[in-house]
Amino acid sequence: MGKCGRGNKLAMKGMNLQFIEPVTQNGEKIVKLDLEDIEQENDKWSSAIVLYVIGDSPTVGAMERFLSSVGKFSVKPQIYYHNDDYFVIRFSNLEERDQVPYSGPHTVNNHPMIMKAWSADFNLHDEVWKIIPLWVRFPNLPLNCWSMKALSKLGSALRNPVYADECTTGSIRISYARMVIEMDVNKLLPRTVKLQDLNGKTIQQEITYDWEPSFCAKCLKIGHDCNKVKVPQP
Repeated sequence: MGKCGRGNKLAMKGMNLQFIEPVTQNGEKIVKLDLEDIEQENDKWSSAIVLYVIGDSPTVGAMERFLSSVGKFSVKPQIYYHNDDYFVIRFSNLEERDQVPYSGPHTVNNHPMIMKAWSADFNLHDEVWKIIPLWVRFPNLPLNCWSMKALSKLGSALRNPVYADECTTGSIRISYARMVIEMDVNKLLPRTVKLQDLNGKTIQQEITYDWEPSFCAKCLKIGHDCNKVKVPQP
């Protein structure tokens, strides 16, 4: 058991607490939080990402090696492991945080990784990783549609666009535009989107994905599907 699992000799290293009268509404005690109660902790975790590895639970050492392979950091990122098999990784600033998910997609031991920016309302059991960022490609997208606003409109037709890669932003690679979009993997991923030009002409723009996760509606987990019957091997 780690040191945070023992509640004896380390008590003096903790923090002093105080009694604060809870709010009572309709005869029920309610803990009501104010901005000043959580503002400091919000700032503390604002430059963190939540990371989950599909079908595997790597060690903290493996995560350290992964981080050292994808970026250079002014301060070593702090890695926290949650018992529900995901990690929270805290960086010194937003720029260093973003270089990790935006350089992907990534794998660890050939297992795909899902990364999301930490948010104050993040809750694993509520989200169940249904809304996750995916790298989405738009093959043969007309070159006059590569502006920030046009790409934002295009991504918004799918859900929530987050980031266009460097090759798209600088038109370094023109065979397809590529961006990160937060997608609902509990639904069928779209394969086309209608795009209308200034003359009213509509085209069916193709959509492909760097990686498509499977989602099990029964277990509410990414990475497998209980409804897919395994064929016995002879």
